[in-house]
Amino acid sequence: MPGGRKRDHLPDRWVSAVKDRSLLVLGTVTVAGVGLVAAGWVIQGAAYVPGLLMQLGASMMLLVPLALLGFVLEGRLRHTEEQLKTTVARLDTLTAVTRQRLAESRRQRDDLFDMTRRTPTQERIRALLEDASLIGAIDPAGLRVQLPGTSLRLRFCQQDNSIKITIEEYDGTAIEEMTWNEAEPAAVFGHRLAERLEALDRYPGDASFDPAAVIQRLLEVLQLGVRSRTGETPNDLGRLIEIPNDQWAISAEGLFSLQPHYHISAQSITNSHDDWPRHMRTLSWVDATAFNEAFRLARHLLKP
Repeated sequence: MPGGRKRDHLPDRWVSAVKDRSLLVLGTVTVAGVGLVAAGWVIQGAAYVPGLLMQLGASMMLLVPLALLGFVLEGRLRHTEEQLKTTVARLDTLTAVTRQRLAESRRQRDDLFDMTRRTPTQERIRALLEDASLIGAIDPAGLRVQLPGTSLRLRFCQQDNSIKITIEEYDGTAIEEMTWNEAEPAAVFGHRLAERLEALDRYPGDASFDPAAVIQRLLEVLQLGVRSRTGETPNDLGRLIEIPNDQWAISAEGLFSLQPHYHISAQSITNSHDDWPRHMRTLSWVDATAFNEAFRLARHLLKP
């Protein structure tokens, strides 16, 4: 039985060897060499032996260095393979650690957003603005939020330990600048803002003036920008400037639809030859009123 098993496996080994092209070439060259030696022997007889022995000796002298070289190369290849395996294992470990750190960073950021919604303080809002600016989620000049009951916008921008707030017209024209100082309660700053608006004769009235709603809207837009920039949402919105309505976002890179994804570049928006309102009316999913509002505002904010 053992002998029979060996005989059963021999044809398979021969077939696999023949399929290996390198072995086939080597065998062919060897057989051809033996044939040439035999032919030389037949033609020249005994006089062929000294020359044959000399050639065999020379071949053996060359074979030993080549064999040593092969052993050295094989050792180096094995060493390289081991290094690659070690490197891959380290990369896998680093990837797992990176994923864990990213998840932890996202959790901490979400926790900070939740705490700020419940208790908005200057320090927390400033930290969120700084974080969003560092990752490129908001425009370096700041993020705009509409002041309820007016066409005015408040642009929030973190500066050192304070928050610079610019009161702007609809088209981005700056009217007044204020500073939300460190450790200043939100209610105190809201009172100062009301006084400043009254001095400018732009106060919307007690029924409409709601600084808390402005802060909540700011946090909502900030979180959307951060999530889009960090890949937590499928589409990147660029460096956000303002979200004027539920369908469109304005960023330094242009106009973005929030759902479905659609992007119009900033250059195309400011190009007077492009009739985007007319084109967008041909798309069934577009709210024409919302688009026209966002497009007009984007042309003001993105003009060179």
